[in-house]
Order: sequence, then C-alpha cells, then structure tokens
Amino acid sequence: MPDGKPSFVGYWDLPYTPNMAAKDGEAAIPYTDAGRAAFKNHDAKDDPTSLCLYPGMPRIMQSPYPIQIIQTQEYVTILFEYMRQWRAIPTDGRKHPENLPPSFMGDSVGKWEGDTFVVDTIGINDRSWLDTAGHQHTDEIHLTERFVRTPTTINLEYTIDDPKMYAKPWKQERIIRPSRPAAHGLPQLIEYSCEENNRDIKHLITTKPAADR
Repeated sequence: MPDGKPSFVGYWDLPYTPNMAAKDGEAAIPYTDAGRAAFKNHDAKDDPTSLCLYPGMPRIMQSPYPIQIIQTQEYVTILFEYMRQWRAIPTDGRKHPENLPPSFMGDSVGKWEGDTFVVDTIGINDRSWLDTAGHQHTDEIHLTERFVRTPTTINLEYTIDDPKMYAKPWKQERIIRPSRPAAHGLPQLIEYSCEENNRDIKHLITTKPAADR
C-alpha cells in the first residue's frame, strides 16, 4: 500500500469450517463444564442462521462465501457476500466505545504490529454460535485476529477468550485464498437474501438423541 503496509485488497475465499474441532478433535477444546454442557446439549435445529440471523463472529470468517477487502490508511473493510454483511475496521488507534451494546458482529478495532494486522473484537452477543457444529459462546467473548499477508494468501490466526465457556483462550488458524474470477458474467459478490428463499424452517427437526421422532 502507499503507506508501506501489506495490501489485503482484492476478492478472497474464506475456508469453510463447519466444525472448529474437526482438525484436533473435541478433546483439544478447553471446555469449562458449562461450555461442554452447552455443546453437548445444543440442538441443530436451533442454529441461529436457520432463522436468517447473522452468523456473528468469528463464524462469518469461516463461511463458504467470498469476500472483498477494501483498504485505506483509516480502515480495513471486509465486504461479505454472506448475508450482505460488512466489517469496517478502523486503524486510527481508537478505543472501543464505552457502554457498547452487544451485537452479532461486535465492535472491531485494528492496529498494525509490523506487517501483521491485529484486530480486537468485543461486544458480541450470545445469540450466535461459533460454528455450524454448535460450539457455543457467551456475550463475554473476546476475539483477537491476526492477519498476515503472504505472496499468495492471507494467513489468519484467531484467539477465542470466553472464560465462562472455555478454561483458557484457544486458537484457530485459517488460510484465506484469492477468489477465482467470476464465471458466466456474474459479479464477484452476488446478492444474498436469506429470507427470500428460506423455505426449510418448517421442516427442521430436533437432533436431540432422546427426542421422540
């Protein structure tokens, strides 16, 4: 970039990760008793995204839809095809607002540590899940992301700190790759409207083992 920082500008594919325990297994997740119980007792039909609610953070960063990144000296902005959502991350050194109302995406502020872009996010409500598999979080979650540009990819490491659900902070790593050119004359990011064609809600059934099906 003109200011000497690495450029994240462009269209990228996020690595779809429906289960954050898929690589290392459930045993690697440092559950508290409450966190283990919340995961064990969740019901897949209650997935907030099935009701067209936003996936929240960090789940949207591991969704199977492309993104566009726009970068200036003041902001790194991520535009998501998924649910037509965005993150405008300021890089001017500002603090999080006081009395922050919880939201699905929370409040993110960024800073540069050398060539690494570090994003701090708080204020995430407890109405979203961490992933499709149903790993849970509370509204005390604190998320730290570290973006590193390589010649061909963006390496993302993020740390989840939620002392009610997890006994210690735990990390996940992702590789974000450039999107292929759009085919058949479509734009790189196409319109996404969850409500328009969401016809499955009435067909959802419980996944509870003891449920009477």
